[in-house]
Amino acid sequence: MDKSKIMSILKSVAIILVIVCFVAFLRFQAADLSVIPADQQSYYKDASGLPYFTEMDSYYNLRMTENFLEYGHMGDTIKNGTPWDTLSYAPEGRSAEYKPMIVYVTAFLYYISNIFSDVSLKEVAFFVSAIVAPLAAIPAFIIVRRLTNNYGGATAALIVALAPNYFAHTFAGFFDTDMFNVVLPLFLVLFFIESIRSSKLAYRIVYILLTIITMVLFSLAWDGYVFYIGMLVIFMIVYLLLGFILKLDLIKPRKNYSNLLSWFTDQKEIFSIVLIAIIGFIGLGLTNGFDSIIQAPMNLLGATQIQSAANAAAYPNVFISVAELQIPSLLTGGISGAFSANSGGIINGVGGIVAIFGAFFILILFAQRLWKLRSFNARGVNKKPPKGQRKATSKLKESKSRDSLIESTLSDIKTIEDVNRNKRETLLYLVLFSVWIFLSAVAVTQGSRFIMVLMIPLGLCVGLFVGYAVVYIKNKIDSKSKLMAIAIIGTFLIVYPIFQTFSVFYPLFNISSTLAFIIPIIIVFALIGISALLIYGFKGFKSSKFAKTAVMLILMFAIVSPTVFGAYQVSESVVPSTSDPMWDSMLWVKANTTNDTTLASWWDFGYLFEIASERPTLFDGGSQTGIRAFWTGKAMTTNDTELSAAIFEMLAFSGDKATELLDNYTGNNSQKSVEILENTLTLPKEEAKTTMINSYNLTSDQADNVVNLTHPDEPVPVIFVASSDMLQKAGWWTYFGNWDFNSKSSTGYQYLIAQQPAKLEDIGNGLYQANITNLEENGILFKTVVTKSIDNNTTNATTAAVFENGTPVKTQDNTTFNPFTVNRLVIIEDNMLVQNETVNESGNYTLLVMGDNGTYTSVIMSKELENAMFTKLFILGGFGQNSFEMVHMDDGISLWKISGYNTLRNETGSTNSSN
Repeated sequence: MDKSKIMSILKSVAIILVIVCFVAFLRFQAADLSVIPADQQSYYKDASGLPYFTEMDSYYNLRMTENFLEYGHMGDTIKNGTPWDTLSYAPEGRSAEYKPMIVYVTAFLYYISNIFSDVSLKEVAFFVSAIVAPLAAIPAFIIVRRLTNNYGGATAALIVALAPNYFAHTFAGFFDTDMFNVVLPLFLVLFFIESIRSSKLAYRIVYILLTIITMVLFSLAWDGYVFYIGMLVIFMIVYLLLGFILKLDLIKPRKNYSNLLSWFTDQKEIFSIVLIAIIGFIGLGLTNGFDSIIQAPMNLLGATQIQSAANAAAYPNVFISVAELQIPSLLTGGISGAFSANSGGIINGVGGIVAIFGAFFILILFAQRLWKLRSFNARGVNKKPPKGQRKATSKLKESKSRDSLIESTLSDIKTIEDVNRNKRETLLYLVLFSVWIFLSAVAVTQGSRFIMVLMIPLGLCVGLFVGYAVVYIKNKIDSKSKLMAIAIIGTFLIVYPIFQTFSVFYPLFNISSTLAFIIPIIIVFALIGISALLIYGFKGFKSSKFAKTAVMLILMFAIVSPTVFGAYQVSESVVPSTSDPMWDSMLWVKANTTNDTTLASWWDFGYLFEIASERPTLFDGGSQTGIRAFWTGKAMTTNDTELSAAIFEMLAFSGDKATELLDNYTGNNSQKSVEILENTLTLPKEEAKTTMINSYNLTSDQADNVVNLTHPDEPVPVIFVASSDMLQKAGWWTYFGNWDFNSKSSTGYQYLIAQQPAKLEDIGNGLYQANITNLEENGILFKTVVTKSIDNNTTNATTAAVFENGTPVKTQDNTTFNPFTVNRLVIIEDNMLVQNETVNESGNYTLLVMGDNGTYTSVIMSKELENAMFTKLFILGGFGQNSFEMVHMDDGISLWKISGYNTLRNETGSTNSSN
């Protein structure tokens, strides 16, 4: 290995280290909570000063890691030989069998870090994603660098490691398995390709083993590993088939070898595939179980049916409400959004329209090159070069290793060996990226979370495009005007994301909005000026030899700028998913409720409830069944709070068993099963049994079986957690609670909460008015207008839609536009109900106005929610019902126990019998 080779490797290593450190820095920066004012940051930090996690799954992963360190297995117990989590999906609990890689890696880093310092497990978990995810830059750089140059490798590393959908799930404070979902696939593909490309048998065996090890590790990190195995299988089938059609001799004749073994080891593709298949099957079977390997193809097929499965069941499927399983749009933000990187759309998720263009351009380039090579014959091509041009074998190998596929041209082909090598590698990468992109695009149709899968091959292709463009500029463009044109266009592409960043985040930089506008303009003139100076020279300053280098750097930064600044914007916008009131409320539950108390709420905060309160929950992110979603939504939506309490009592005691048993008795007539329960849960046990027999034709034994599950002799204590976040989520929990079993559809309802209270202001003629903004959308303010007359001391209120300047919004026929017409007006002043009447029979909303000493707030709600359990408890503080008692309240949080049951420690005077 000569000096130039060593320097080339060292340069690449240095670039990789710089990129890894840079992308890690952006991720660590999320821990600063920069977007939150300094005097409010403590509100979002725990007692140790560490910010709360940004995503609820993080708390489940943390609890599983705690279990592993404490018990040696995930879950808090073993049930019938299976690790079991007793806090999730009460009362049964659920299996804690879980992909353990995140637990293993976190536990390992925890042990390592505590050798040098005293670090808590939560601290390690908080930062582990920011440590692991940047490693994706390493294989991305290597894969592309082998085909192009350092410009292409650096571009791919930055695009992939900072891709919006990946970055948004892997910054500090986001502790989930996503950190592995780009790193491991890239290493898997890298090692697999090298096992085919390498000339030496020893190297191929090493890469085969690395491929298998990576495959096994990936199988321990994410169920989706089977996608990549399937992708590689399809890739090899297509590759071998096209190789046969194009007569590339990928499989050499057996007759040319002395024995079968020598033939087998010389078949690069076949040798690698067979060994990976055999050893990989054994490795996956030993680590995951052979049954799971056999079922893997069906699991892969099932992954393509997520959307249809979400709409096929009798009970509503919670997956339809999960944001990352919504089908993504192609582009967000319109024309300007096409040059932005964010997680809102497919094009945005890969770095914008320019990056997408580059990715597909490189596929066309590969196809064009292959087409030319297909008809490339041996004219003027020798098996060996002329004697005077021959090189030593070692020099020849080094020369070939330096010649990247992208940089080489047909004129560089000197031998038949060069022809075959070019054909094989061109076909290999064309098929690899085409199959990878196609299958990933199919995956994206099942939800936006799979944009992360699609951006990997597209990101690599973007790097290849930059590598190719750099070579083209270097070798083909000598015109100064063309170089300048590239520099100008590239400069604007670089600065546009900078302008977007400054326009939003200028307060963080302690600069004015004017200066935030001026700085990008200065950068534009600076880059264009420097480029012009290097390209054209000025007053004796000759055109610099670095002119092309400057243009090539501008081109590279033009491509990566949206992704880099998009990642920066995310890191500067991080707000934890919870705060002190929620965490402190769970600590209150832990300290003040009996150990058998079960927590009921919507599923989003379930994982946090479990780790903070150490109490079981009915519903969390890992137990999103249709039955549990329906009954929890029904309990919160119904006007009958006695039914709400009875639903929670049933679920806490027997879970889904009563519903499933009735489905069995009614021949899976879920509508009838639900009707039976709705009409009997609030009845005394014997009366409920009689009703089931007389009204629904159940046998006495069947009715006994059901009421023993719905009317327990010793009910389980329940705490219902009501929180302000449920107001914004009402559209979903009401959707599930109002489920129509015949049409398998529903309607969701909404609350529009006042953004902030408003004081009465004198508007003349003895009238005072308060304007409360409930919603701001597309430049229109949807308001509650409260008017108070001093003369007769009356208060009235209505809704209105106005522009930001206060002008009423009109329709095309000049009528007043107001989508929130009031059906019923409810006014509470100084804790007294002063008005409760229907004001418009055709209205669809109830307007609730609450005043205190001249300051008013309001809630515009779908009229169906006016008497809903959640409205009575959270908004009205328990007014109008006797089924629940508030036991604790904090900012935006209220805790409610079922009336009459002993739930708190040392509580007396209540009963836990429902007979």
